[in-house]
Amino acid sequence: MSVPDLQTIQSLAEVPDGALPITPGSIIMTPEGVLGIAKPPRPCKLHFMADGLPFNVAVRHEGDGSVCQIWADVGHVPYTAQAPERRRALLSILRGVEGLKTVKFVVQGGQKIILFSETTFEHQAAPEDLFHQTILVLQEARPFLRLMGPYL
Repeated sequence: MSVPDLQTIQSLAEVPDGALPITPGSIIMTPEGVLGIAKPPRPCKLHFMADGLPFNVAVRHEGDGSVCQIWADVGHVPYTAQAPERRRALLSILRGVEGLKTVKFVVQGGQKIILFSETTFEHQAAPEDLFHQTILVLQEARPFLRLMGPYL
């Protein structure tokens, strides 16, 4: 039987967030044959720019799976007193966008337009999953973002 080194003992002493109570899956055997704490993957947040819009990506882990959310602040619907033609055209485009597979355009309070997508994975999301989901969102949203651009 090997004696664990000081670093291993310290890692066993650390209690990862959400690890209480300790379950059978909380303790792992390392390749060296030493006990260790299985730390759940940490949530991540990413930011990037595409077509002049700042996009956000957030991943949180739920059980054995992950939830990936992608969103962007598209702009505001102008008020009728400001620009009635632009408002009508923009609302017409937003009504036509309903029913897309991956993306939703949501008009929040204050007439703020948000592009939103949420995907649930049955496994822990890998970088390839995030990249794939981001490309799907951009491919589906880009034509509608270009249509909306002149009216924002």
